[in-house]
Amino acid sequence: MGAYAFPDIDPRIRHVGVSKLRDLNATKLKEQGDDTFVIQENDTPLSVLFSYKRYQEMRTEMNSLLSMIEMLTNDTERIGVLAAFEDIRSGRIRTLAEIEADMEKE
Repeated sequence: MGAYAFPDIDPRIRHVGVSKLRDLNATKLKEQGDDTFVIQENDTPLSVLFSYKRYQEMRTEMNSLLSMIEMLTNDTERIGVLAAFEDIRSGRIRTLAEIEADMEKE
């Protein structure tokens, strides 16, 4: 994290003490929805608890980022993407309908 990073301010994040874990059962966890719990002891964060739905969203975001990094570090793919942007900028594009029409002619 850089020197100028902004703090993560998210109203769904709740800080709870370890002693509150005893109160968290399946029903209460379902009621919390997408809230994230930072479990701490004496103001020291120990663990994070969030919904399975949020976990899946985070995995999807991470996989997307990793795919993008992989693409951008592959010279062939990066050159192809930059060429595509140049084609768009220069107006060398066709709509999907135009491409499909050409394919039907063949």
